[in-house]
Amino acid sequence: MRFVTFEHGGAARAGVLEAGRPGDDETVVDLGHAALRDIVGPDPSMLALITAGLDRIEARLAGAAVPAAARLPRADVRLLAPLPRPGRIVGVAHNYRDAIAERKIPAPETPVVFIKESATVIGPDDAVVLPAGIGGVTYEGELAAVIGRRAVAVATDAALSHVAGYCTCNDISASAVIRADGHFRRGKNFPTFFPLGPVLVSASDIPDPQRLRITLTMDDATLQNGSTADMLFSVAELIAILSAEQPLEPGDIIATGTPAGVAPMRTPPTWLRPGAVLTTEVEGLGRLVNPITEKDLADHRERPRR
Repeated sequence: MRFVTFEHGGAARAGVLEAGRPGDDETVVDLGHAALRDIVGPDPSMLALITAGLDRIEARLAGAAVPAAARLPRADVRLLAPLPRPGRIVGVAHNYRDAIAERKIPAPETPVVFIKESATVIGPDDAVVLPAGIGGVTYEGELAAVIGRRAVAVATDAALSHVAGYCTCNDISASAVIRADGHFRRGKNFPTFFPLGPVLVSASDIPDPQRLRITLTMDDATLQNGSTADMLFSVAELIAILSAEQPLEPGDIIATGTPAGVAPMRTPPTWLRPGAVLTTEVEGLGRLVNPITEKDLADHRERPRR
């Protein structure tokens, strides 16, 4: 199922995005509707559903009679990030063989990890805001794995059972800041630097997360075109390794790394620029579209798109 968080009537809640019949538009099943309370529970937020067990919610919904009043036209709602405020976002750097080869660096023996703050999350159609004068900022199209069950030192062969679902994400990174600081912390954590969405696809619909195509375009130019099969550490291996160091909790996200083609590796570099539009897509997980704007942090005014 394609789970979403949406805004309608001034309130945000979880839903399921349904494909329309031929000739019809998509609809959103409103999981906050009173008729579905026995299935969903009293809190129709995505984090509450994940904590309760997204697979169990999915099974109950599959056999439920959904009243027409609980279905909303897609055009009448605004999609937000599927998980607007995750617990932790654990990012993984240098995790694609083609990207390692492109950079001409040795493959790491263990995952290179960093933390992105949950406040960086934005949703589909939201703008990535570049602080004026920040220097080069790159896109990084990625597969995000959302933890559904607490994972503590899990075995690799059992690790995927701890995943609630998968999303498309974009690990926006201020390369010039990272280079100047010598670490990831500040350059990965400017507001709006983690677009996520448009949907959270349940793990049951993605039996093998290592067979997904990842593409990213800026305007009409394709800048990344890779496959999760090229990961150095698979999703299962990442969960096993990370959960041995610290428990992974429901609602945590692992951003699993990006394939070759990031901005600083191109000639000339394809840095993000105000007025451009990024489209990030992971096979089966939908297209995440985000315009780029710029803001002067001194006066908090967005500069107009050029």
